[in-house]
Amino acid sequence: MLISRKEESTITAFVQEIPFLQQQAIQAGNDNLEFVIVPDWGSNLISLVDQRSRHPLLRVPHSAEEFWETPVLYGTPILFPPNRIEDGRFSYGGRDYQLDVNEKEHHNHIHGFIHTRKWKVIKAEAEGEHAVVVTQFDSADHEEVTRQFPHHFILRMTYALEGSSLDKTAEVWNRGTDPLPLGLGFHTTFNFPEETAQFSLTAAKRWRLNSRLLPTGELEEIPYKKVMQTGMSLKGIPLDDVYLSGGDSGAANEATLWLQSAGVEIRYRVDSHFKHWVVYNSDGHHGFLCPEPYTWVTNAPNLELPLSLTGFQELEPEESRMFKTNITVSNRPKR
Repeated sequence: MLISRKEESTITAFVQEIPFLQQQAIQAGNDNLEFVIVPDWGSNLISLVDQRSRHPLLRVPHSAEEFWETPVLYGTPILFPPNRIEDGRFSYGGRDYQLDVNEKEHHNHIHGFIHTRKWKVIKAEAEGEHAVVVTQFDSADHEEVTRQFPHHFILRMTYALEGSSLDKTAEVWNRGTDPLPLGLGFHTTFNFPEETAQFSLTAAKRWRLNSRLLPTGELEEIPYKKVMQTGMSLKGIPLDDVYLSGGDSGAANEATLWLQSAGVEIRYRVDSHFKHWVVYNSDGHHGFLCPEPYTWVTNAPNLELPLSLTGFQELEPEESRMFKTNITVSNRPKR
């Protein structure tokens, strides 16, 4: 069902409901980009296609069964909180939290509890070359969430497309009576052919990790920092690394993927709330890359370090906060 469409000269934006792997989804686009959101899969922006080259930018599952095998490795899962919490435990504001231990190998909680839950569509409309979709998650509707995280919060995502640029804005409201510990991230999974693609990131330092992939609290120099800032091949380089962003030094807080065989450049820019990036690609031979912007570093609630460094935030009762990210796609000559 077509929800909204308006034409102006040759530029047409649209928003419509479509089936996607037996799920109800929202598809939106214009002459430059087309995207699909699956509300029941954690409001996952599951597909983003460059219309000019017809190149799929995000890793898309072939079936619902494939998606549920590893849901964080398709599209752009919303992580709240992001990454690992040691033993699923932390204390804050006089309260002890116990999150489900869902990473059995390292006995951690990992990636929060909203990226696999059902969300509601609040708005879907298009005008000119602009299309917008708004979805919302209310923790009060999910007992299995409040059991682990006893706060009433609302998280609203706004996906706004204009030209070849997609803004993704998250807004979190604390609807409870106590301060809320706040960490947010995106497990963005791009298609990335290692043989021909290059990657760059504005990173200042790298967090040293222990055998459970948790930060030790120490920061170290990045051996390949200069080449990472200008563009490097990741062929055969396994990554599950955590970086301190270089955005505070005045540089843009962004990751760039240059897909040479498709002639497509993806610039992934985030605001200053995102102080850290995780970069994951399995073993560097699977054809995908996850540049993951985080507001707090892995295991932040358990690190005895300044909050200005870890990115740990709190939200007072009835307070809200916005977190802005942007994906801009441009076309360059193929190599």
